[in-house]
Amino acid sequence: MNTALHGIEGTTRENATHAGSPVGALGSSALFVALFVGAVLVIIAANAQATLYKWIDERGVVHYSDQLPVDAVNRANYELNRNGLTLKKTEQARPVVQQRVPKTESEEQRMREADRERLIATRRDRALIESYANEGEIDLAKSRAVATIDGQVQSATAFVVQMTKRREELEAKKATFAPRPVPGAIAREIETIDAELARQNELIASKKKESASVAARYESDKQRFHELRNPSGSVITSSDGRYSASQPVGMALTSAR
Repeated sequence: MNTALHGIEGTTRENATHAGSPVGALGSSALFVALFVGAVLVIIAANAQATLYKWIDERGVVHYSDQLPVDAVNRANYELNRNGLTLKKTEQARPVVQQRVPKTESEEQRMREADRERLIATRRDRALIESYANEGEIDLAKSRAVATIDGQVQSATAFVVQMTKRREELEAKKATFAPRPVPGAIAREIETIDAELARQNELIASKKKESASVAARYESDKQRFHELRNPSGSVITSSDGRYSASQPVGMALTSAR
C-alpha cells in the first residue's frame, strides 16, 4: 500500500511539473517585456528632459551644445530645453577687481570723482535708452527744444526793435528843446531804455549760445544712442553694467564633447 501511495504522489508531482512549465515560461516573458518597456520609458524621459546650452564666445559667435565647455563656464549662458525655451539664465561672472588703495588724500579725492563720473555716465546712458525708441525721436526733441529757445530770441529781438524806436523818438523830442535844458523825464526814460536794451541784447546773446549748446547736446545724445545699440537694434550691456556697442553677432553650433 505504501508503494502504491508513493507511485501516486510521484505521478502527481510529475504531472504538476509538466503542467507548470508553460506557465513559468509565460511569466518570465511578461517580466522581460515589462523590464524592457520600463527601460525604454526611462530613456525617452531622459531625452525629453535633456538640456541645450547657449553662450557667446569672445568673438561674438553664438554656440549651442548639449554640454557647457570649461571655457564657457564663466560666460553668460542660457540653459534651454529641446523646444528652445529658456529654463535658466546664468549671468557672466564678473572678474574680481582688486581695489586700489589711495596713497594720499588728493588721490582719494580723484578716485571718488572718477567713481562719481562713471556713475553719472551709467545713469545718463540708462536714461537715454529708456527715453527714446529711435534716433528720429531725438531729432524731434532737439527741434522742439531749439524752437522754444529761438522763440524767446525772437520775442526779445522784437522788444529791442520797439525800445529802439521809442528811444529814437525821445532823441528827436530832446533836440527840440535846444538850447533849453532837456526835461528830466525824457533824460531818465532814455537812460531806462538804454539799460533795458543792454539787458535784452545780453539775453539774446545768451539764448543764442544756449540754442547752439542744446543742439550740440542732442547731437551728442544721438551719437551715444547709436553707439548703445547694436546693428540689430537691441540694447546690450557690458560686464560693468554700462551700455555699450557691439559687433554683429555670428552663430555656430559647437559640441562640448
